[in-house]
Amino acid sequence: QLEEVSYSLVSCQLQVAKFLVDDSEVGEWVLQGLPTDELSVQNGIMVTRASRYPVLVDPQGQGRLWLMNREEANQLKVTQLNDKMFRNHLEDCLAFGKPLLVENIEEELDPVLDPVLERRLVKKGKSWVLQLADKEVDFTDTFKLFCTTRLPNPHFTPELCAKVTVVDFTVTMAGLEDQLLGKLILKEKHELEEQRQQLLEEVQSYKKKIKQLEDDLLFRLSNSQGNLLDDTELIDVLAV
Repeated sequence: QLEEVSYSLVSCQLQVAKFLVDDSEVGEWVLQGLPTDELSVQNGIMVTRASRYPVLVDPQGQGRLWLMNREEANQLKVTQLNDKMFRNHLEDCLAFGKPLLVENIEEELDPVLDPVLERRLVKKGKSWVLQLADKEVDFTDTFKLFCTTRLPNPHFTPELCAKVTVVDFTVTMAGLEDQLLGKLILKEKHELEEQRQQLLEEVQSYKKKIKQLEDDLLFRLSNSQGNLLDDTELIDVLAV
């Protein structure tokens, strides 16, 4: 009975998200357009941490907006399966290690993506290649693939679900309230929304700085030799 009580106490207080992502990274996601509710944070963890490429069920487009802001600096390429340049976009992103967003998919994906989803990589010399139909394409580790669908309740095949990570980005009540409040303030009190955005950016920069200082301090403490008071660099970090 004591074990059951202890287990229930631990389970009630356990927050898995806290083990997988820190506050500074969540704050960065929020600035990039991710809603602040718990489910959206969990979705963000699945998109960024999953070993398989994600497929976002995104009727309202909030996941797409977040991905476009997040990957903009990495030269994100946006395409669709019915785009006549889709194959070229895919090959370029694979070769140069750029992120690729395939939007508005239906319940099936183009078979040409199967080798990518299954990571059928072949080592050739010092590089990796993928066999896309009748052509070999170079593969770079920094390549990322994202797919989004506007369908609210898609019925993906078991075969597709085994190859990807399906993430439900359907808006929640808490996320909707936050978005509506932001739009209302933006319309009625534009300067307040701008101040709010600036404050969020400042808070995020402070959190990021604190995280960097903590990591730097732990690194120096673990690698310091001799008397800690003689380590001038460590003293400088503590003085910040």
